[in-house]
Amino acid sequence: MTRYLLAGAAAAALALGAGAANAQAKFEVKVGGDAYFEAGYVDQDLDSGLRSTEFRNRMRINIIPSAKADNGLEYGARLRFRANSGASNARTTDADRAYIFAQGTFGQVRMGVTNSFNDETYVTAPLDYLPLGIYDALPTWIGGNNGITSGAASVVTNGNTIITQSLVAEGNATKIVYFSPRFAGLQVGASYTPRNDSSHNDVNRVKPVGTLAGTANGIYQDMVEVGANYNNTFGGVTLKASAGYFWGRAVDDVAGSNYKDLNSWQAGASVGYAGFSLGGGYVDYGKSGQNKRPGVFTENTRNWVVGAQYTTGPIVVGANYKNGKDAGSLLAAGDRELQVYELGVGYTVAPGLTLQAQYDYFKINNDTAVADDKGNVVLVRSILAF
Repeated sequence: MTRYLLAGAAAAALALGAGAANAQAKFEVKVGGDAYFEAGYVDQDLDSGLRSTEFRNRMRINIIPSAKADNGLEYGARLRFRANSGASNARTTDADRAYIFAQGTFGQVRMGVTNSFNDETYVTAPLDYLPLGIYDALPTWIGGNNGITSGAASVVTNGNTIITQSLVAEGNATKIVYFSPRFAGLQVGASYTPRNDSSHNDVNRVKPVGTLAGTANGIYQDMVEVGANYNNTFGGVTLKASAGYFWGRAVDDVAGSNYKDLNSWQAGASVGYAGFSLGGGYVDYGKSGQNKRPGVFTENTRNWVVGAQYTTGPIVVGANYKNGKDAGSLLAAGDRELQVYELGVGYTVAPGLTLQAQYDYFKINNDTAVADDKGNVVLVRSILAF
């Protein structure tokens, strides 16, 4: 019932805001995007068979056609495609965002492959010294038999990393999202996603079913989220805050299994003054998606971060502490924990061109068969945004 109410409310808001728009609107097409090149050096305990250095890069292009009707309704679409693949023999270009939108006095409605409301508006520690909002990339640089870059528990949050700082279990699948107008700094929103493993022109009406031997597979159905965020300034002091809740149905159970439905939430806040900012955030998935079979003990999935930064002219410096924890293995007792101490600096060379450097010390504790680990990661990068 909730999903129909949400979809109906979004349609009603769009219809009421649109009114009659008879005049022919002229579309304007904007093209933009971003790219980065990153070089890394890693020194860690579990380094058998591993190199210390590596490069990586990514480029994304946004194409946004939009128009404005004579009654004030703005409407259009967004396509974002990216050169973003792994091995050299698997180079691909994909479209990771593709949706249509309409906005006006009623707010904004998006329909298609897009971020959820909370993932678009969440507040956490200030991270302007990191590239393009990529706050959780460190685990991709950590190799070895420590379980951080693999393991069944990672799929509880739809394959995202153990230190992902927003609610992302919907996996940017096809959905309807509503953003309200902002009143006195406050904005609310919601979304509905039929299932988080179906996007673009895929039609998948088959109900996912678990197995007795299966663990969490990260598939959820009929996902609904609600959230709110606040952004205002008082006497030069900027206050930001957000909170959100996401729920949905897990795979259907089979005899002897008990897959837990999605129940997750996030909260965050930050304060800024005279170039200084301080903040933090917390994300909790509980036991969402886990197969709680009798006799199998598993841990909750959650993470938190706290940090500060200072900006003066073209320079930004910052530091934060991240802590992520989950079950590690969903078939044995115990948990795994990733702690990260981070320092970073960024320098804007010219409009749209930034240089950054980052240092991370990480420590991994894992109660499963894989070993504990610790080490240092140094990253330098150039970023282009246009």
